[in-house]
Amino acid sequence: MSTAAPAVRRPWIVSPWWDLAYVVVTPVAIVPIVLMLIRHWLSPERVWLVVIAFASLGHHLPGFMRAYGDRELFARFRWRFLLAPPLVFAVALLFTPPPWLAAKLGLPWTHLHGLELVLLTWGTWHGLMQTYGFMRIYDLRQGENDRWTARLDHCLCLTIFGAGVVFSDTRMYGVANAMWQSGLPIFGPQALANMRWAVGAAGAVVGWLYVVNLLGRVRRGQPINWIKLLLAGMTGWFYWYCGRLSANLLIGIAMFEIYHAVQYDAIVWIYNRRLLARAGERFGPLAFLFQDRWTMLGIYLAMIAAYSSIRLYAGDSGDYIFRGGTAAYQWLFAMFATSAVLHFYYDGFIWKVSERNTQDNLVDEPGRIPTFDRFVPALVHAGKWGALLAVIGLLVGAEYRARDGDADRRDQEHLEALYRLTPTVPEAQLLASSLSLADGDVDRALKLARQAAQQRPGSHSAQANYAAALIATGDFAAARERLVAARRLKPTEWRYATDLGTALANLGETQQAEAQFRASVELAPTQLEPRLRLAEFLFQQGDTAESIAELDAAIELGPADAATQVVLGTALSVAGEYDRAEQALQKALELQPDNVNAYYQLGLLRLHQNEPSRAVAPLMKATQLAPNDFASHMQLGDALFALHKWRPAVDAYLEAAAIDGSNVDALVNLGSAYYQAGRLADAEEAYRMGLQLDPAAPLARYNLGMLLMATGRIDEGQTLLESLPPSADR
Repeated sequence: MSTAAPAVRRPWIVSPWWDLAYVVVTPVAIVPIVLMLIRHWLSPERVWLVVIAFASLGHHLPGFMRAYGDRELFARFRWRFLLAPPLVFAVALLFTPPPWLAAKLGLPWTHLHGLELVLLTWGTWHGLMQTYGFMRIYDLRQGENDRWTARLDHCLCLTIFGAGVVFSDTRMYGVANAMWQSGLPIFGPQALANMRWAVGAAGAVVGWLYVVNLLGRVRRGQPINWIKLLLAGMTGWFYWYCGRLSANLLIGIAMFEIYHAVQYDAIVWIYNRRLLARAGERFGPLAFLFQDRWTMLGIYLAMIAAYSSIRLYAGDSGDYIFRGGTAAYQWLFAMFATSAVLHFYYDGFIWKVSERNTQDNLVDEPGRIPTFDRFVPALVHAGKWGALLAVIGLLVGAEYRARDGDADRRDQEHLEALYRLTPTVPEAQLLASSLSLADGDVDRALKLARQAAQQRPGSHSAQANYAAALIATGDFAAARERLVAARRLKPTEWRYATDLGTALANLGETQQAEAQFRASVELAPTQLEPRLRLAEFLFQQGDTAESIAELDAAIELGPADAATQVVLGTALSVAGEYDRAEQALQKALELQPDNVNAYYQLGLLRLHQNEPSRAVAPLMKATQLAPNDFASHMQLGDALFALHKWRPAVDAYLEAAAIDGSNVDALVNLGSAYYQAGRLADAEEAYRMGLQLDPAAPLARYNLGMLLMATGRIDEGQTLLESLPPSADR
């Protein structure tokens, strides 16, 4: 039970100003600084990346200094510190194996998401336990170590962080996304509502018990630890603000990570300085670093910055832990994941404030305070590791099984479920907008993209997504404005340059468009798509030779790319290099046998070569693969017409007219095929339908006039023919 010390000397860890600045009310400074940064200088994505590097990854190093620099601590847990790093690194590589390693081990993946879910869950627990640890330190500083109070403090922290997760749409979006990416079942809004009721009820019970305990202390004449309560209240408010009141998921994560890291870096510095004062040379090899000098503090902070800097320069604002890509990136991100897991794991046993060894450097007179040390037996500790590895194995199996099904259908269900679960979260709105755009629902895509952009005016991804929806609606002027903003927020993103080039080209600003396409190539010289988009633009502008040169360069980057081969074949065909054009298109079909555009361009090429008999097969294949493709049906009709196969030509033109009933050319060609097949009444009807759509259509007037003359309606026919302008093409 608790036993109060006869004299409470120092309730603060260091001093009132130090504790308030670095431990208790730090958020008062964090919130305005971060909000000022995103308002005037940095995008939310950039702030997030900087914080994840220098706060999240950076604060792992002080924990490792404590683990490997404290000689006595290392001796106590030697085998944990030696065996855990290679084991965790091996598990991280299992989730993100470089291609050669995946091939060697026979793994059918290069990136699984289960470890991200483990880190997300463990990271939340880690933040909770750090707050709980500081609350226990402040009780110890007042000479108390009561079990019941400690348990209530723990329950209070569970309530703060549990409610902060389930009542935050932004955090639930992150949790649900990680779960569903890992292959776990999808749940809906009703399940979330039930969870919130349960957590709210549990929180009410904990709050009631906590207040009862405080009132009991007052009645017994025991002091209330206002510093601890202020810390709990400030942490609870800030965690709630970061997850719920702040709509920006990235900024919320960033702000709380700063708070967490500042607390951690500060306590490690103070703890190790006190340990050095007590242990002297027995401290270990890092004793020099914690001497009472400002120079040493600068070196300490510089070491943290150096450790974290690789995450800043090797990462991207879209990363959480992993990113697919080159083998080098996969090794790096396996290292980052290892650092996070080891940090969470080590902190679970090296900072137990109830143990005498830890209290010695946190409390002025630890001998006055009762202890209740809890040592975990080796077999129990091994069992916990076994349970963790079993969970990881289940996550690997769940995601692997999920990949056996229809991946596209699951992804679509995943995105829609995220939006249903958290419809007010901009990240969910962006995903739903992209999905709607892919499904052809442009109006819904535009509405969702606009909502996300309004909530994220400083987010380059939100602006670019809104621009994509605007391009789909044909509003290129508005899209240009959004893409200019996106490029200003992230000038290194080549995709924004290509999309801006597309918008400018459609606005007729060809010089500016070409500059953007060329800028995208400069930003990503080893990427295939920027050069392909530039080549397509040059081809559309009639610069066939330059387009072919860019396409040849693109093929050097990625010869096994069907889209590049199709565009190259099209450009070569226009340039009259028919043999090379056919080789390119055949290569495209070898790479992608169901490429509709390759079949269409091959048929068109053979028509240009006046070989309609060889054009029919690829054009027919194109219509089979894309039954609603107007151009393929039209060109198939032309090929059959040239071969005097009137009835199949009629069928092809009928399909084209059904797809685009407003196209006069389809009706005129249909009428000509009917005429050749001897179906004069049908031919007349087709011509008249064409004239209804466009009364001035010269070819429809001419053909109908000739038909009327041939069928004895001379006066009507002559009237139509005489009404044609002299320059009309007959």
